[in-house]
Amino acid sequence: MLPSIHLFSAYFGNFPLLPKAKYVTPIQAGAAQTAIKLPMQGDDTGDNISHLNHLYSELTVAYWVMKNADRSQCDAWGLCHYRRYFIQDKYKLFIKKRSRYYYRTNQKKLDSILTNELYTTLQRLLEHHDVIVQRPAWARKEEGRVYTIKDAYAKAHYAEDYASTMQVVIEKYPDFARSIESYGKLTKMSYNNMMIARWNVWDEYLNFLFTVIEEVQHRINIHKEENYQKRVFGFLAERLHNLFIYHHQLKAAHLTLGLFEDKL
Repeated sequence: MLPSIHLFSAYFGNFPLLPKAKYVTPIQAGAAQTAIKLPMQGDDTGDNISHLNHLYSELTVAYWVMKNADRSQCDAWGLCHYRRYFIQDKYKLFIKKRSRYYYRTNQKKLDSILTNELYTTLQRLLEHHDVIVQRPAWARKEEGRVYTIKDAYAKAHYAEDYASTMQVVIEKYPDFARSIESYGKLTKMSYNNMMIARWNVWDEYLNFLFTVIEEVQHRINIHKEENYQKRVFGFLAERLHNLFIYHHQLKAAHLTLGLFEDKL
């Protein structure tokens, strides 16, 4: 029997598009940190870490789902964003499959993406895979140079944060030590902390993730992070997400992400 799936879409503010598909539920991320209440469930009820959204980004929604969602309603669940969704692959033979595809903000287009056909595709993929994630993209590529995951993080963020995080992983999960070295040399990864998986996979991953970043929070200088860099744990989680899949050799299915962005 094909697994039943439900997707949760993290919203950070007013956005004109809302999913109409019954298998997608919008969740207001960081609801505890704002007076604005969106017309949807917030991540600030029950057992939650909504107050950490300025650091954890969409991870506060993942935490809320793990702790509060009704597990009897589906076999598996997925995390998406208000403007990022997995889309149906429709490629002709010999055409390179893309990691992401851009759309202008349009409700009709969103409705055409979140279809019953997509839902069935997700079910069939998850029937034979452990996880569904974004098709990997370059960690960083510029001026003809391809960066490793480790070096790319240092280029875009703070190298010491990456080092501190991997040190915590080794301390908490010593069997990851060998994986960390080889993983850091890879040149492609999946982004955005988006994944579809069964509950048991999510539980193991999120317990690993929050165990690590809760300790990292005490070791790095969060006050140095400004503006874009404030979402440090969202960035680190992207690397930990890929590391977790790599270390456990999970069988991953890859799909393109549809990104709604008016600045095309």
